[in-house]
Amino acid sequence: MTENFYTREGGRYFAFVEAIDALDDEAMKNREGLPEYWPDILSLRDAADLKHPTHRIWLDCVRRDYFLNLEWLHEPCRRDQLEDANRRRQRLLDMDVDQFAVVLLLFNSEDAAGNIEQFREGSWHDIALNPSSGLPVVAAPDFDLVEARPCYIQGHEAAQANRHLLQNVFNLDFLPDADLGGRGGTPSWPYGGPPLEHFGKYLPNVVGETP
Repeated sequence: MTENFYTREGGRYFAFVEAIDALDDEAMKNREGLPEYWPDILSLRDAADLKHPTHRIWLDCVRRDYFLNLEWLHEPCRRDQLEDANRRRQRLLDMDVDQFAVVLLLFNSEDAAGNIEQFREGSWHDIALNPSSGLPVVAAPDFDLVEARPCYIQGHEAAQANRHLLQNVFNLDFLPDADLGGRGGTPSWPYGGPPLEHFGKYLPNVVGETP
């Protein structure tokens, strides 16, 4: 990928809160053995005089303009209709992979932008990624953390009308093996990979029988 997320089409995304995990306080203070993309966020937090993070938040993102211009945006998907389920699965698989991103936010509940309750697991937010203003994050194209890049995030909870559209399009109730939810908030060693790759592009098969 040749462009930063925030230089293409304004860097506006809808972001789904995939997971919120509490972090081990001592591990974060020592900063030893962290994944290579974590120090980028921590350095930016230090430069902004922000406290060391208490939570790790994974955001699964789809580009705002791309989503709102989907031709099938208002198409219903009825849980008891296998044809609907298979059509929706194919719609999701056919979406442009370049329009997705994953964002890692290391967050302290005292950050000026708000408190941890604003980031409820399973909630949708309207965000902007930019080069200089907001809370430090790293962003990568569609779960490819090899290309993770530092930037900043600003945003707020998505408007109700947009939440309804997002919940309709990414409603995985018709997929019995789907798991929309986080890994909880139990304090843990702050390492590990990105969230489960089921958002948008990574979905279980729908075959043969109605859910």
